[in-house]
Amino acid sequence: MNKVFLLLLLPALLLAQSSSENFVLTKSVVSAGGGQASSANFNLESAFGQPTPVGVQSSENFTLFAGFLSPTLSVSPLSPIQQLVIRQAQPDAVLYWEEVLGAGSYSVHRGATINFSPGPENFVGTVTGTSFTDTNVLLGPAIQQYYIVIVNR
Repeated sequence: MNKVFLLLLLPALLLAQSSSENFVLTKSVVSAGGGQASSANFNLESAFGQPTPVGVQSSENFTLFAGFLSPTLSVSPLSPIQQLVIRQAQPDAVLYWEEVLGAGSYSVHRGATINFSPGPENFVGTVTGTSFTDTNVLLGPAIQQYYIVIVNR
């Protein structure tokens, strides 16, 4: 009987801690079990989805809010480029995306509703590269903002 118990316990022990050269997770981020996880690139003090009194946690590479994640900056589903990486660099937001073959430039639009229509009133800039800095967008109260990046050929 002891051997069966040990065989059943072994997979659970293996799943309790995951690691690589880039991260170590000492508890499941889905189970809301809390705990600490860290690497050179991030430090997690509590699990995702777990309301804690700790509040906002951040590092150079990420920001974690207690409770369920609700990013302030997101991609509109109407954006032709959906694979945007949006990084908060207080008070700016920096957008990154992969190059689109044949693109001459990219126009960036920002709106406060998820399905906004890109136009002159929400145009924030044009770039020829694959990154854009939206200057001072994070000043003032936290308001949900959505981005649309359009390819100009």
